[in-house]
Amino acid sequence: MNNYKSLVLGLLALSLFWACDSAKQEKTADGVEYVLIESNDGEAFEEGDFAIYSLKLVDSKDSVMLDSKEVGELPVQINDSILSTRGPLFSILKELKIGDSIKTKLTASQVLTEGFRQPVSPDKDEAERLTVYAKALQKLDTAGFMEWQQQKRAEAMEKMQKDAEKQKGIDDELIKDFLSENGIEANRTESGLFYMITEETSGEKPEAGDTVKVNYVGKLLDGTVFDTSYEDLAREEGVYNPQRTYGPIEIPIGKGRVIRGWDEGIMLLNEGSEATLYIPSGLGYGARGSGAAVPPNSTLIFDVELVEVK
Repeated sequence: MNNYKSLVLGLLALSLFWACDSAKQEKTADGVEYVLIESNDGEAFEEGDFAIYSLKLVDSKDSVMLDSKEVGELPVQINDSILSTRGPLFSILKELKIGDSIKTKLTASQVLTEGFRQPVSPDKDEAERLTVYAKALQKLDTAGFMEWQQQKRAEAMEKMQKDAEKQKGIDDELIKDFLSENGIEANRTESGLFYMITEETSGEKPEAGDTVKVNYVGKLLDGTVFDTSYEDLAREEGVYNPQRTYGPIEIPIGKGRVIRGWDEGIMLLNEGSEATLYIPSGLGYGARGSGAAVPPNSTLIFDVELVEVK
């Protein structure tokens, strides 16, 4: 038993020795210290090269602030006169070789304000120490970099389309469940818009490009009112805006000036008609949402009245 224990302790000590030996303390020509975690003695970058890095930022509470696995790699053109003004992180990056991976600690101000030219968020102290992990992945010339950009754009577009299709299915089920739970019968268009005409008329139906006047109440699926053209209701629901004029809004319809759910839904109505539109997020404000009032991927309900077709 003692021999086995000694063997385990010996192997552990040996592994720690090699781990410590492979991670070397380094310093850039500017005097910035970092730990070289791994190096394959790869090719160095030269002035004018395009370098592709992976990057991960972890704050003092071990929360990941940024990860290339989620947001994509960091492309940088090696230009000493420019990179020398972007702080210690870029001082390290420009000296790495292909395959080098490093770890360093820098302040939030050094990474964000200096490195990425963006202010430190209000919930972060500028002096907070961030742990930065980076790895040099690729070296490209101008033609190679343009090809890399095109590939990344294509990948991003494909991901957006897949995410949108997935969200469309989620929204469809949410609306169907809502309608079923509330005993509402509504029609569904091919795009995924649900609508119920609550006041039918024989007035003129708008066409794409027409200007229309519309009264409306916009709600989230839980009934929260986030916008309306009715002043009394806006005051009652706590969404009153003294800087706007209340009453029917005047908009060109079918021209992409409003959310797609409105462009499609309003053109289903006759002048004077009223309806409720159940709008999936893809026909609303999508993955971005709209300010604090409309979270990302929100399904929307609009009670609308087509007041006039001009």
